Amino acid sequence: MSVSALDLRVFILINGVMASLMALVLYFQSRTYPTSVQGLRQWASGQLVGFLSTVLLGLQGVLPAILTMGLSNVLVILAAALLLHGTSLHYGRALPRLFFAVLLLIEIPLYVWLSSDLQLYVWRLVGVCVSVLVILLWHAWVIGKHGSGRFAARFTLLVLLALAGVITLRGVTALLTPLPIGMFVSSPMQAVYLASFSFGILLLSIGGILMASERLHRELEQLASKDSLTGAFTRRALFELGDNEIARAQRQGTPLSALMLDLDHFKVVNDTHGHYVGDQVLNDFVQRVQGVLRRPAILGRYGGEEFVVLLPDTGREEALLVAERIRASKTVLPDVPVCQVSIGVASFAHGGPDSLRDLIGRADAGLYRAKELGRNRVEEVTFTTPANTAAA
Repeated sequence: MSVSALDLRVFILINGVMASLMALVLYFQSRTYPTSVQGLRQWASGQLVGFLSTVLLGLQGVLPAILTMGLSNVLVILAAALLLHGTSLHYGRALPRLFFAVLLLIEIPLYVWLSSDLQLYVWRLVGVCVSVLVILLWHAWVIGKHGSGRFAARFTLLVLLALAGVITLRGVTALLTPLPIGMFVSSPMQAVYLASFSFGILLLSIGGILMASERLHRELEQLASKDSLTGAFTRRALFELGDNEIARAQRQGTPLSALMLDLDHFKVVNDTHGHYVGDQVLNDFVQRVQGVLRRPAILGRYGGEEFVVLLPDTGREEALLVAERIRASKTVLPDVPVCQVSIGVASFAHGGPDSLRDLIGRADAGLYRAKELGRNRVEEVTFTTPANTAAA
C-alpha cells in the first residue's frame, strides 16, 4: 500500500469520524428539541450510514469486494437519500413511502454485480455519481423551494450545489479520461473527489444543525409573540408592532386606525357553558376577525375577551366599514354560542398620535360609548392632528 493511498484512507476515516460526531449532535438535538422540529433523526441516520460507508471504503483489500465496494456504494447512496428525507420532513414534505424500498431494490443488485469485476470499476463509479447527483439535486430543489432564503438554507443549498458540481466533474472525468483501477490509486482527481465529498458531507451536517436551530428560534419567537389560545398577537407583540406603525404614520403622514373589540356578555358564556366553551368562543371570534381583515392589519389580544385591531394606511370611512363587517360576521366553528361584539374606532387623518396608547385610548373611549348605547354596535372617536387631541 502506497503512502498516498494510506493518506487518502486516513483522511476519509477522519472525516467519517467527524461526521459521526455531528450525527450524535443531531441525535441529541432530536431528543431535546420540540417534535415540531422534524428531520433531525433522519439527518443523524444519514451521517451514521455515511460513516459506515467510509469504514468499509477504508477496509478495501482487507474485506471482500462485495462489502468494501458494493455495500459501501449502496450506503453512500442511502446516506444521501436519508439526508434528503430529513430535509423533506423538516419542511413538512415527506418522501413517498416506497422511495427507500425501490431505491434499495434497484441499487443493491446493481452494485453487487458491478463490484464482482474490477474491470467494471469505471461504470460502478459513474453509476454512483449519477445516483448521488440525482439525490443531491432533488435535495437542493427541496431547499430552494421551501427554505425561505434564510442563512442556514442558503448555506446548505450552496454545499449541495458544490457537491453536485464535484460529483458531476468526477463522473465526466471517469468516462473521458483513462483511470487507474481502484479507489485509492494515486490520482489528483481522485484526491479532490474524495476530499470534497467527505468534507461536503460534514458541512451538510452543520447545515442541518443550523436549520434546526433557526426553526427552534422561529418557534420560540412565535411563542413569545402569539397568544397560545387564539393565535392572535400578544399584548407585548401588539405594542411592538404598533409602535412601528405609529412611527411610520408620523414619518409619512399616512392615516392609521385602531379598533377596540370586546365580546358582549362573555362572562355569561363562561358561567353558563364553562371555560372550555368560552375558549372555543374566543377562537371562533379570532377566526371571524381574521376572515375580515387583510394585510397589513394587526390583530392582538389586549386582555381577556378584549382585542385590538390596528389598520395601517386606513382612514376613518374604511375603518368603520371594517368594524361593521366584523360586528356582522357569523360564527365559524360549529356549535359555538353566538357572542355579539361592541367595537370602538379611532382614526387619524393626518400625522399620528404620540404613542400607541393614545390611539388605543381613543378606540377604548369609542368602545365605552358603544356599551353605553346598548352594545353590539360600532362607535368612533376621531381627530385629525395631535394638537387636537389635547382639546378633545
